[in-house]
Amino acid sequence: MADEEPGEGLVPGIDDPGPLGAVREGMPVRDSTGAELGTVAAVKIGDAEAVTADGQRMSESYGLFGRIRQEAAGPEPDVEAELAELLLREGYIKIKSRMPLRHGRYAGAAQIAAVRDGTVTLSVPGDQLAREA
Repeated sequence: MADEEPGEGLVPGIDDPGPLGAVREGMPVRDSTGAELGTVAAVKIGDAEAVTADGQRMSESYGLFGRIRQEAAGPEPDVEAELAELLLREGYIKIKSRMPLRHGRYAGAAQIAAVRDGTVTLSVPGDQLAREA
């Protein structure tokens, strides 16, 4: 065991979620151009090895009151079914806009370039992110 390399034997997306694992709610989010998009409203660590997204919905991990609030808001991620399936398997963050009345956006785990100094930086411009329905 002493000869193992750091990270050896870890399952990507589960044991080693990459930069997504360092993301916390409330962190500011910047896109690849440096524009501030808002703050992290939710973080979902996915299972990239999963064949389907069954069992990946966020509401399943909430307590009673969290489930009630989640049911009132609707299932996450609130995007078309095929994209929701991908985001649930890959993992994602939901970004709450700084502008009132704007819909949230979703960035998949693969779109997170870095998490440094309490800020999430994406590898894509904000206009390429999935928008909440």
